[in-house]
Amino acid sequence: MPSQKAMLSSALAKASTAVQLDNAQYHSGARKYYAEACELLQQIIARASNEEDRKKLDGIRVRYILRIRQLDALLPEEP
Repeated sequence: MPSQKAMLSSALAKASTAVQLDNAQYHSGARKYYAEACELLQQIIARASNEEDRKKLDGIRVRYILRIRQLDALLPEEP
């Protein structure tokens, strides 16, 4: 299993890509990367021993989830 540091680095890279795609109005791609970042953050939170770190990471995860919901409202529904 990857280290928490490696997982956090990957989550941040995915989030950065999500923001870039979001800014370029590529909503479906942005949604995908936000979701992947959220999955990694959830795994990191579950393994973190420091309560302050867990709260900070969960706050970031919640912001990404809210953005995913906003993007879902913008994206056409799949048949």
